[in-house]
Amino acid sequence: MTELLSPIALYAETHFRFGGWTPSALFRREPEVVFDLPRRVGRGADLPVALLVNDVHRYPVSIISVNIAISRADDNNNSIDDNDGGAKPVLFEFDSGRLQESIINHPLKNQMQAYILTIPRAELPSEEIFVNACLRYQHIKNGVPQKKINTVLNDNLATSTKFAFRCVISDGDYPGSDWCDFGDVHCHSQFSRSHVEWGPPLEVIGRMAGAGRLRFAAVTDHSYDLACDPDDYLRQDKELRMWEMYKSSINEMCSASGSHSDNYDDSTILIPGEEISVLNSKGKVVHLCGLGISEYIPGSLDGARKNVHFKKQLTIGEAVDEIERQGGVSFAAHAGAGAGIFQGIFLRRGIWSGNDILCAGLGGIQAVNSDLFGSWTRGKKMWVSMLQKGRRVPLLAGSDAHGDFNRYRAIGVPFLQIYETSERYMGFMRTGVYGKQKNANGIIDGIRNAATFITNGPFVTICDSRHPETSLAGSKTVTDTTNLSVRACSTKEFGTLNVVKIIMGRPGIAEEKVIVGQALPPDTYEAAIPIPADELPESCYLRVEAYGKTPRGSMTTAATSACFIETLS
Repeated sequence: MTELLSPIALYAETHFRFGGWTPSALFRREPEVVFDLPRRVGRGADLPVALLVNDVHRYPVSIISVNIAISRADDNNNSIDDNDGGAKPVLFEFDSGRLQESIINHPLKNQMQAYILTIPRAELPSEEIFVNACLRYQHIKNGVPQKKINTVLNDNLATSTKFAFRCVISDGDYPGSDWCDFGDVHCHSQFSRSHVEWGPPLEVIGRMAGAGRLRFAAVTDHSYDLACDPDDYLRQDKELRMWEMYKSSINEMCSASGSHSDNYDDSTILIPGEEISVLNSKGKVVHLCGLGISEYIPGSLDGARKNVHFKKQLTIGEAVDEIERQGGVSFAAHAGAGAGIFQGIFLRRGIWSGNDILCAGLGGIQAVNSDLFGSWTRGKKMWVSMLQKGRRVPLLAGSDAHGDFNRYRAIGVPFLQIYETSERYMGFMRTGVYGKQKNANGIIDGIRNAATFITNGPFVTICDSRHPETSLAGSKTVTDTTNLSVRACSTKEFGTLNVVKIIMGRPGIAEEKVIVGQALPPDTYEAAIPIPADELPESCYLRVEAYGKTPRGSMTTAATSACFIETLS
């Protein structure tokens, strides 16, 4: 229960109180109500708007209607409405009948009502829009709806801003989408459920990611939550019913979407996974993600619950071995992040160190956790140190989202305040897996082979100039350096390319060298840059960083995994 002492992700659980009585400015005798939608809708996709009503088993309600208002954005990123002399917002109304048609069936439906309301693409302008969603409902007492009609705008979390959602309606694809698949390697569903947070059903993740044109999303729910009683998140469950629910649900979703099929389609692939609490070299808890696993891996020390049934805590190496035994791939989760003082004291949480990431068999590192600030510098440094030890591991990015499809809302000050930011959401930083993959196994193999890059905008690859569609980043060794080239591209939506850096390092040497640092002309959207073979020693690795700027002036970055080179003298 001490997990309340640190900010955690959307969606905020506001009903928990120590002993049921702790004073709380966030507590309300009503369910948590959250609307959510993608920050970006890709070419040809409709706009899904999720309505999630949590803890309905404690506070039952009768939903009357939902109204969704859509306004255009002006050049200053403000909403244009009728008061400004602009176009009147377009209103979409969903009565109780349409809401029943939009309900999502999921394993925890006795605790949460979930809906996906669809706005047809033909009704949307191809530009950035503002979205406001309003719910009307009645409380139910003794099975009878009460007379009072309550309204919620965007969410009913006490102290939240209730700001409109921003969403880009795009007619384009992500840069380089013909040559790779984009996705999120670290997100959470409704099976991550605790004192401070809860998540969306798997179908909501699939629909939101699909609308944004993410090809895959790895659902990595917490090991300590997956070991809890489905009806009481405060208790451990030795029968692992929550894990069994998770496993059967994601297998069902994967079968429905063709994630196991060898026939390529455009649906989003959901990859089964787990975020496991493991012990680092100092006996502190860090988080390790395993993708493509089929059996539960225990880890409950920092779950803020009594370890009644799962007292054994695995080391990093033990967990990595188990993931490998199951045919999965592992990576250090949010490796560059720090641990808060209270997390360290009460939950025994630590940080990933240089010794930890060199654990034999560790499959990769999530160097970016949603955005390029804070932990990215440390995470990249740790990844580079692995390359310098000769470890051919992928560079990965994820969101760690518990929903967060449009903006991040979390418990900021326990019992007092909700924290929000518009700069963290699923899809902002993406992992690209080179090549077009048919199923989850293809995505996992691409990660295992380090055929990846990360980006919040441009596409970038190291290739043979004669075969630009095939990336050379990965675990295979390149022996011919005569036609090596870097290809980068962007689009009007994501902005221009400004700088490309080609960086060379050598295993066993603790320094890297920028062998090409090229500033590009204004309004550049594509670049092909030869890699000078005479700058390359017999044994080395190459990696690339590309930088750009969006039309609104925000920085974009892409970085490749390494290309390892061995040539004959």
